[in-house]
Amino acid sequence: VFFFFKQKTAYEIAQRLVGSEMCIRDRYQRRVHGILIKKIYMASKQPMANPQVVQANLAPRAQSAVLNKLKNMAIAGTSGVISILLLYPLETVKTRVQLKSEAGNKKISMLRTIKDMYKGEGIKTFYMGLSAALARQFLFASLRIGLFFNVADYIKQKKKKATLSLLESACASLTAGGCGILTVMPFDVIFVRMQAENSLPKEQRRGYTGLGNALVRIAKEEGVKTLWKGSAPAVARAMSLNFGMLVPYDKCKGILGKYLGYNYYNYIISSGIAGLGASVCCLPFDNAKVKLQKMVKGPDGKFMYSGLVDCMMKTFKKEGFLGYWSGFVPFYTFLFPQTVVLLLLNDFFRIQFGVSKIQPLKPLLI
Repeated sequence: VFFFFKQKTAYEIAQRLVGSEMCIRDRYQRRVHGILIKKIYMASKQPMANPQVVQANLAPRAQSAVLNKLKNMAIAGTSGVISILLLYPLETVKTRVQLKSEAGNKKISMLRTIKDMYKGEGIKTFYMGLSAALARQFLFASLRIGLFFNVADYIKQKKKKATLSLLESACASLTAGGCGILTVMPFDVIFVRMQAENSLPKEQRRGYTGLGNALVRIAKEEGVKTLWKGSAPAVARAMSLNFGMLVPYDKCKGILGKYLGYNYYNYIISSGIAGLGASVCCLPFDNAKVKLQKMVKGPDGKFMYSGLVDCMMKTFKKEGFLGYWSGFVPFYTFLFPQTVVLLLLNDFFRIQFGVSKIQPLKPLLI
């Protein structure tokens, strides 16, 4: 009997000890939970950060790095296609002015050129080569602008700063421009040839019916290498275009942001300056590229120019120093609105799709 009661008493004692341990643990957990809830409540009462201060953090949102890079390229290509659809006739007029200058015409009027084209060839001539231009622009903009912003975002995120240095912007823009144009050269050759088609004598016209027809015929009749004809001036043009457009745009946005804030007024002024810089930098190479890509063999079976250097030297002898900037008015008239539309759309889509955190502080009021 004594053993029975002793065993029962030990069992009860053990049960009480376990119960008291659980009570102590429960009280500790309740205390910790209370402290955490209090901290969360106090944090919620603190004022939120100023959005004007937060905007300086330009690192992309916490998403997949690969997805953001693809978004950058798709956004740039889409923005480029929209800009070229709106402004393509001005590009055609610019090419015609350049070809007239090559023919020896000293006094060339942009309005006169438009009038002659409309009267002699009709409205369709302003859209010749549009299919090649769209294919070229989508790929070219995707690479030259998409790659630039991919590199820029990577540097900003890694170094935790808001803007790139001049050297970083220059290296990113030149690399992206060179890589982009080498990829789309076949479309660029076709684009120039189709634009210049009606300016050639009838016996020299090629009569391409479309992008696919031009690709196949050039490869068969002239060899695949012809699709990369004029690569040297094209690469020089693309690199100078990217440098003259994206470096001033990036730097101007940072400078004007201190006075105007990061809004659409800042973007429009910056893109206008970028268009001027791009025109001055790349027009000499654009003239050389057009001449090299559209040239046909003469009666002696030889081409007029042997390469970029020969073309630049003959242009200087025939047209003078200012001949390098022949067609500047139509070129800038085309490039200014295209640059504004392209860069504004690119920034807008980058914000909407979460690739960039920078937000305009004020909407554009029109």
